[in-house]
Amino acid sequence: MQRGRRWAAAALVVSVTTAVTAVAAGAGAAGAVTVRAAAGEPSAGAAETGSPAGGFVPAKLPLQGAVLSTGVRLDAHTTWAAGFRIADDGQHTGFAPVVVARDSPGGQWKELPSPAPDFDGRATALAGSSPHDAWLLGDLDPRSGRFLAGHWNGTAWTATEIERPPGELTTGYLLGASAPRRGSAWAVGGASVVTDRRPSPAPGGSTEVVTRTTGLIEHWDGAAWHRLEPPAIDGDWWLNSVTEIAPDDVWAVGNTSYPDDRPVLLHYDGRGWSRVDAPAFPGLYGEYQSVAGTPGDVWVVGRAVLADKDRGHPLVAHYDGRTWTTVPVPEGVAGKLWSVTAVPGGMAAVGWDASGEQDRPLGLRYTRGRWQTLDLSVPGCPTSSYQAVVSDPGGRLTVIGAGSTAKAPQYQPLLLTGRG
Repeated sequence: MQRGRRWAAAALVVSVTTAVTAVAAGAGAAGAVTVRAAAGEPSAGAAETGSPAGGFVPAKLPLQGAVLSTGVRLDAHTTWAAGFRIADDGQHTGFAPVVVARDSPGGQWKELPSPAPDFDGRATALAGSSPHDAWLLGDLDPRSGRFLAGHWNGTAWTATEIERPPGELTTGYLLGASAPRRGSAWAVGGASVVTDRRPSPAPGGSTEVVTRTTGLIEHWDGAAWHRLEPPAIDGDWWLNSVTEIAPDDVWAVGNTSYPDDRPVLLHYDGRGWSRVDAPAFPGLYGEYQSVAGTPGDVWVVGRAVLADKDRGHPLVAHYDGRTWTTVPVPEGVAGKLWSVTAVPGGMAAVGWDASGEQDRPLGLRYTRGRWQTLDLSVPGCPTSSYQAVVSDPGGRLTVIGAGSTAKAPQYQPLLLTGRG
């Protein structure tokens, strides 16, 4: 069985292919899997899905022709979202980072100055501790060889240097970031390094390039970025998300690729990174896409592939300060969860369902042991995908992504706000 897997974060929802890499995933042995619910959590059969929440309002945005892929709440009043514009001249598809901000719950969204006017790549991760201390991170620009790593001080952007991994790179990307306190920031992602070049066995065929993809962990100490050594993991793997709960309590998640396609769960204890066994989950394969939480209450979301032809079902895991457990999701819900945020009493997560002819939005909220679906549909926008969600202290959500309409078949940025 060959299962196409595209991994470059936000580029999943656009019809361009230059930022999307297909990774073949082989079939693994499918044994019996036991899913344990955390204390007080319902079993899969007992999980209740409430009526659609509704009440989400699409925002008027100052930009078009862009995909929004990440967001952050910088204080009680300020929310940012970021992504990239797409330019295609028929020979090259380029990307330009964009950032929009709103400084009051009912205020208008405004576009910030470009963080890197000459940069060719996607912005994929936002983080920060205040409107005067924010980070934007993203791809490795193939022209300059620099990662997107800009810091906002309240009035202007400053470019910072992240060292390239050694060797010949085919791709490099930072997909997740966390910076809850001034003078410290985390960024995670991956890089593919050429390990061999083999002549094609076919006459006139092109040379086969063999690569190895490895996760990246970067830390800003207030003066410079430093690469931290990850645990040894066999095969191709990368990291999608990171969250700092405390200086000695940082979680990062991702997944391996061929041949097993399994979740990767890492923890930093203030001294070094170690791999933590992910809890058992249903299905053949599993991927962790996003992590968020508070001390003793950490959530991870992603996708589980239940069978060879399955396009994916939501995968949710929870850490109660002692043990990680897989949380059963409501039966009949399909799709992948791409982003999670902590809310009072639980979490909210968003993504999309690609099992039909059009991508359909997916939103779930889990609070005090009960599931609720979130109605993230937008009238006149039959295709939509959501890649980020952030919450204010009262649980009001900002949902970030892209969608298309009959008049605008190419994806356009989407921002929704509501209680959910």
